[in-house]
Amino acid sequence: MIAKFRISEDDYAAAMKTFARMTRARWALLAGLAVLVMVGALLSGPAMWPIALGGLGGGVGVILIALVVAPVMARRHYRKYKAMHSEFGAELLASGLRLSSPHGEGTIVWENILKWRQNDRFVLIYPMPRIFHILPKSVAEQGFDLQGLIAQLKQRVGPEA
Repeated sequence: MIAKFRISEDDYAAAMKTFARMTRARWALLAGLAVLVMVGALLSGPAMWPIALGGLGGGVGVILIALVVAPVMARRHYRKYKAMHSEFGAELLASGLRLSSPHGEGTIVWENILKWRQNDRFVLIYPMPRIFHILPKSVAEQGFDLQGLIAQLKQRVGPEA
């Protein structure tokens, strides 16, 4: 069963937010680094404070980029990416996930999927570390076996990244 779908500008921006979501390991590393800088600043006295403030400013800058700049850029990229405005098709096969568009089609075999992620609206499938396919969960309304896809991803690719 081939499910048809379109990716809207809002969908694309939300998928990019899911793409950029930090893993638990990265949050732990960031928290450890912040604690280390704070302890170092407190123990070293006023000489270390400018460095700690610089780190704090850099952290605020990164948060602003993630929350403000990245969504604006994602929307801009979507508007320029004309092929993304087309209708897509998705079909779950025993060998992988078949995706199609007016410009071509292909099957992503399970062995070539590096990782996957999901949120309440999408499943992102990564054949490469920074390249992913967006599959809206709304395809389940057309009879697409979304739970089967997620089960296959867990079994053949591993846990969600």
